[in-house]
Amino acid sequence: MPHSLQRAQTMALFAAVLVVGANAFILSPILSEVAGSLATEPHRIAWSISSFGAATALSSLFLSFLVDRTGARVSLTAAALLLAFAQLVSAASWNWMSLAGAQALAGISVGVLLPGAYATTAATAPTGREAARLGFVLTGWAISLVLAVPAAALVTDYFGWRVVFAALAAISALVAAGLWRVMPGGSVGAAVRTNPLHVLRIPGVAFLLAIVFVFMTAFYGTFSFFGEGMRRAFDLSAKGTGLFVLAYGIGFGGAGLVIGRLSVRISRLYMVAVFGAIATAYFAWRFALEAVPAALVASTAWGFMNQFGLNTLLVSLNLRAAHARGAVMGLNSAIAYSAVFVGPILMGEVFAVAGFTGVTTLAGLFVTMVAIGVFIAGRTGPKA
Repeated sequence: MPHSLQRAQTMALFAAVLVVGANAFILSPILSEVAGSLATEPHRIAWSISSFGAATALSSLFLSFLVDRTGARVSLTAAALLLAFAQLVSAASWNWMSLAGAQALAGISVGVLLPGAYATTAATAPTGREAARLGFVLTGWAISLVLAVPAAALVTDYFGWRVVFAALAAISALVAAGLWRVMPGGSVGAAVRTNPLHVLRIPGVAFLLAIVFVFMTAFYGTFSFFGEGMRRAFDLSAKGTGLFVLAYGIGFGGAGLVIGRLSVRISRLYMVAVFGAIATAYFAWRFALEAVPAALVASTAWGFMNQFGLNTLLVSLNLRAAHARGAVMGLNSAIAYSAVFVGPILMGEVFAVAGFTGVTTLAGLFVTMVAIGVFIAGRTGPKA
């Protein structure tokens, strides 16, 4: 394969992950504007994030096989076009229920687009470069936080939230055009498919997936009210909240660079230390809301430590299921996006009663339970 085509494929897949990340995160800093426009409460708009997560989870379980059946070009392009359409419907929403429905449609597309992008990234990489290429494509998540989400807050301040979704729809359509142009037409899947439920029998996998659910419930539940929490604490506009999301993204992306330079052995004690540090980052929010600089530091630290947590879980799952990685990653995706559904609903009730500090305290307790569970289990960490 020509080097120029490989590079174009990498950039197209990177862009696909970027638009998925942007759609997943842009509602958080603009909940109040969207709620005001649709004459409802911010926590009802957060339910749209939940509908997106639930649809993605179901789609990733039942529709991700389309990448194998129809090939990368057709499946990824169709998924990106469906995402663009869902974003247009989001821009035209007339109440919170129509927005939730549009985001569910977006979730259906992402359940095909995201696993397909990961599989195609590895399949089209030169031998020995799979990890490096996947690492680059995954930075689309960090870029969506660092650039797309603050930009959405800025556009909302000046032009309104509907323009944000309309612009995102245009970008998704461009991504679809790029995917159609450079993606291979054949199958990128494994020759033998593994039933995702069978991997639960592999020692340690079920326990690690349970950790994924608790960890991601804490994260998505907190992040859904992150922007609103900063607004209430410091009396900010949507543009002002974007600064805190930017700090989180810088921490998340910076940790990725650090991890890339480390040769970490993921032992039980390492996992306990990582999750203990993440729990501490959540508990620290009770004190960080006293001043803007402290909150910016807390945002950066939270992002930094969350990258370590995600890396730990993904590497552990891959080591545990070395001969069924595709199946276990499919289950991982479904469980993670189930947490996108559960987190905002659960934390919405807490936020209504106890505010953002109540949310972060509960999230800290969840991750503390994870750290204790790993310590007690003793054998959940992958062997060296």
